Amino acid sequence: MNKNIFKTLSIIVLAALIVIIAAKSGFCVEDLATQLPDVQNNTVESKSDTIIKFLIAMGGVMLSSFVIFLGLTIYNKFFVDKSLFPNNGPDDILNTPKTIDEAVTLFIKRNKLC
Repeated sequence: MNKNIFKTLSIIVLAALIVIIAAKSGFCVEDLATQLPDVQNNTVESKSDTIIKFLIAMGGVMLSSFVIFLGLTIYNKFFVDKSLFPNNGPDDILNTPKTIDEAVTLFIKRNKLC
């Protein structure tokens, strides 16, 4: 029962976060009104302003990547059934078989045919 409540609450919180993040305008929208006269006068931004905007965009990319990584880590920890992915032994490393016998043995072993 507790696990179902935890799943439901976490889905509700995730949906609320998505709505809150989607409702935000962003960094550059507030500056748009002040930049419109400059665009009409054909003035060019300085390189430092361009670099700062680029760094802000890259910071947003890094932050969103971290949030996605954290969300997937939490999802895998709490919601993925571990019995679906049994731990493989050290012999199950993805090496290319050298002979036909190794290839057949690896195929039989991976597909659990014996």
